Amino acid sequence: MARHGNSPYHHGDLGEASLAAGYALVAEAGAEALSMRAVAARIGVTHRALYRHHADREALLSAVAARGYQALANALETAGSPAAFIEAYAGFALDEPEIYALMMARDRHAIAGHPRLKAAAWRVIGLSEAVLAQDRAAGAARRDRIVALWALLHGALTLYRSGLLRAGNRPQFTAYLLKLSERE
Repeated sequence: MARHGNSPYHHGDLGEASLAAGYALVAEAGAEALSMRAVAARIGVTHRALYRHHADREALLSAVAARGYQALANALETAGSPAAFIEAYAGFALDEPEIYALMMARDRHAIAGHPRLKAAAWRVIGLSEAVLAQDRAAGAARRDRIVALWALLHGALTLYRSGLLRAGNRPQFTAYLLKLSERE
């Protein structure tokens, strides 16, 4: 039983609770807001208790990013066409901007060093391959097509969020993305 303040506290699943609290903190205020102390305060435990489940802040950030990739993959799961994929991808990025920013900020070393993050990221890549390269060339040409579309999406989303790419509203922005992707 962990103690917080003067009251005893037992947490049924501290790993899951800390991950959910970390996800919520990042979603609300960005990755900069996440600290072990902030997560611990949110769930009512001492920050030291979190180290049983997360080696450090970076490990918790990677776990939050993994959960983000899982949520993105779930959103992409039913996308049977490139247009549906683009709508689902953009929808996730616009609905969860801080989570999306964290996901894209994890470098290859962070991804490789966190098995759940690696698996979740590869799930998104696999879904990308399945949908974005339908009826396209194989091998390097197929990979290049997917990278080009993913870069287009990520770049356009970044420009849109910063205000440098303007669209009257979200449906217009999504329509613009679809138009750009058809040129690719």
